[in-house]
Amino acid sequence: MQLKNPQCGPGLRAGLIAASCALLSPATRAQALPEPEAGNQVDAGLLYYQEDKGRVRSVDAIVKLSRDFGDERALSITAAVDSLSGGSPIGAIASRSVQTFVSPSARSWNPGGGGDDDDEGRPYQVAPGNQPLVQDFHDLRGALDVNWSQPLGVGNKLAAGAHFSYEYDFLSASVNSALSRDFFSKNTTVGLGVSAEFDQIKAVGGTPVPGSDYSQLAKTRGNETKQVYGAQLGLTQVLARNWITQLNLSVDKGSGYLNDPYKILSRVDASGALLGYQFESRPDNHARRSVYLGNKVAFGRSVLDVSLRLGNDDWGIDSQTVEARYRFPLGARTYLEPQLRWYRQGAADFYRLYLTGSDPSDSHMSADPRLGAFTAKTVGLKLGVGLSGGSEIGVRLSGYEQTPKVRSSTLAGLEGLDLNPRLRAAMLQVDWRFAY
Repeated sequence: MQLKNPQCGPGLRAGLIAASCALLSPATRAQALPEPEAGNQVDAGLLYYQEDKGRVRSVDAIVKLSRDFGDERALSITAAVDSLSGGSPIGAIASRSVQTFVSPSARSWNPGGGGDDDDEGRPYQVAPGNQPLVQDFHDLRGALDVNWSQPLGVGNKLAAGAHFSYEYDFLSASVNSALSRDFFSKNTTVGLGVSAEFDQIKAVGGTPVPGSDYSQLAKTRGNETKQVYGAQLGLTQVLARNWITQLNLSVDKGSGYLNDPYKILSRVDASGALLGYQFESRPDNHARRSVYLGNKVAFGRSVLDVSLRLGNDDWGIDSQTVEARYRFPLGARTYLEPQLRWYRQGAADFYRLYLTGSDPSDSHMSADPRLGAFTAKTVGLKLGVGLSGGSEIGVRLSGYEQTPKVRSSTLAGLEGLDLNPRLRAAMLQVDWRFAY
């Protein structure tokens, strides 16, 4: 199961942004603390993420080693380990009766069996009124990133990187590269980045046939693949001694197996009575576009960071993100940084909370909450302490709340049930940066 945090974007886009940000950085910066001098630098972080109602729990550890060789030549190596556990929504809605499912490893439907046969998996039941979850799943991901940047001629800079990550059911590898050029005494920087990602999906128990009947467990043992190619055009402009603005235009195109092999949908009759379940079916192509505008303004030793991101795709999803952080000093080397983030997205054209008897069984469909319409907000506070030599230690505590737009139904058999529960999560992040 791919490890995904609601706060984070896909690996391809994260890698591309990282490469571009390494390039689109004028000599003048709005900083609250000085940057470490050229040499070795270590950034280490630990993130604890916990959703409510016994849902996903994640513990992530990351270490980044950076070396500045001078003359704008720099190397960074990042290693990360993510551990995921808890319960994850499978897409089916709550019901007034007990519902029975089998574990993802099942290749035959025997909900009354004991699950001793690996082919049958383990059956489990969901109490009336509860949201069906994949129970007690565990996942572990390891990831490695390598990035290099250097000058290329006069006024130009080149960055290149590679990413590799592994989970027991998912393998991902990507490369990225970006080229930038400075103008007007380095007050203006223009950059172009490209990237390519190649993934292999190795679903537990086999990959389900999209749109097939869940009780038939029509699965294949073959692995699936997908590819994502992206590009980003960026402009960074120094508007004043204390003000930097950045504009990025990003596009990417994915193709191949884009389903979540563990997601299903409930099918009900005209009264809301449960008829059964079907595996989701998504298009095999996905194109996304976004524009990002960020501003950093320094007020003495305080720094305001405000950004806006607008996005849409050919699945019908449009999104808006507004984020603000304000770092203000408490002393010579200590600061507080409140964070506010608001996000809204529309639903995919093929998103359905559930299927009815009149919905065709051969069309695209998904009840994945990540493809539905919702709003989300994050409120956080970071305490940072600067140490000697540009080192720093910080602790951030954040709360996240995601509210779906559609949570109920007018069908008699579903009235009063919370079909798409609100999600709340808490995050604790500790990071440490030091140079030597």
